[in-house]
Amino acid sequence: MTSAIQQYLPENLWSLAEWFNIPEAFLESNASLIQLILESKSLAEQTEKQNWFNLLPIMSQEQIDKLYDILTREKQKLQEINDKYAKKQEEINKKYQQSYNPETYYQNQAKIKEEESKTRDQELVEADNLLTQI
Repeated sequence: MTSAIQQYLPENLWSLAEWFNIPEAFLESNASLIQLILESKSLAEQTEKQNWFNLLPIMSQEQIDKLYDILTREKQKLQEINDKYAKKQEEINKKYQQSYNPETYYQNQAKIKEEESKTRDQELVEADNLLTQI
């Protein structure tokens, strides 16, 4: 079985596929469907995936085609969501990078400290004046 897994499935799925009892005939004839089942996010539990592997030999070709279609659409939709998320993340990163300029930040911090220092000095002078008046 291990040799069939290595022969028909991508290397990144070999260790995952070894957890399942997959009909070897389907590995040979429908490796892409086996790959879709293994990669499916909606079939999260091992038992769910194994149930589908157990059902494959008794399914009609029409049922197999429908399963293939469903899992293909799932994969495409997830890819679209991931692409949309990545694009949004990139936009946020660009916006943040454009709005954050370290030089401007440090200049603004220096101005704030300078103003605080002037205000503090002015308050000390005013406090001294009040004390001398008393």
